[in-house]
Amino acid sequence: MSSPATRNWRKIREAFEFLKNERRPIRIRIEGEETPFISKIIKAEHGDALFIEVLRPQKGNELIQTKKPLTVGFSIGKCEYEVKAFFVRKSVISPYFGHIISYPGSIQIVNRRRHNRYERDTLQAPLFLDATLTFRTGQRRNKIYDLKVFDLSEQGVGILAGENMQEFLQAIDLGCRVEELELLAAWMTVKVAGTVKHKSRIREGKYTGCYHVGVQLDERLEHCV
Repeated sequence: MSSPATRNWRKIREAFEFLKNERRPIRIRIEGEETPFISKIIKAEHGDALFIEVLRPQKGNELIQTKKPLTVGFSIGKCEYEVKAFFVRKSVISPYFGHIISYPGSIQIVNRRRHNRYERDTLQAPLFLDATLTFRTGQRRNKIYDLKVFDLSEQGVGILAGENMQEFLQAIDLGCRVEELELLAAWMTVKVAGTVKHKSRIREGKYTGCYHVGVQLDERLEHCV
């Protein structure tokens, strides 16, 4: 059964305006490549084209110019979306350096969160409020980060990182594997692993200026949420 999609022009416009204004990351999957590349929308000419930043990792900027079909993925609210697009040309006009891709005619919903989400500082605060992440840096040395849990569901955990944690924010990006993450409660500790699916700056509320890093877990927290 195919996933639901919309061709509503207003909804498509609103989605891309939101991604641009909130500086939300998007995932660019180039046909034939297993790992997506990361970018952001910097300008939207609605109905015509999208201007996106240079891709990360760097090799994506060459691969995208082969003009193979593109699948663009992004998250808004409780849903994961995908659109189809193709490379138009490089963008060399300041301040829109990067690439120009075609403007999609439809948006497809590929995944919808169905489980409760518990957020810090609300009546439904998560059981786990703190976390420890261990990164293996080679030569038998580990880097350990003490973090705060922003939100939690059966399928994922949102990590809260302050602006002063630049080393952590630079080390972790979309698609990054998290192998040693410990969620800490007053009377228990749970080890989890997963993949970073979201990283964005919080622009309003108590945690304005901090970053929200979303990790999709390999296994559900069925008995801890």
